Amino acid sequence: MARNSTTKTGPESRTRERLFSSPVALAFVRIVVARRGISETEARQIYLDYINRTQPAENRERCEVA
Repeated sequence: MARNSTTKTGPESRTRERLFSSPVALAFVRIVVARRGISETEARQIYLDYINRTQPAENRERCEVA
């Protein structure tokens, strides 16, 4: 098989495989495909965009409550 720009290898591929082995991720993808009528690939990208947009609590700026 020839390598091209869409072929994922190495750590990035393993990270995606591990991420989408989660029951929550799979459920999210199935729901988005069913409700929006888009492809599984597009739904997976939406999930990745959401995950990459969120930040762990320790990295967020903390609001001081007066």
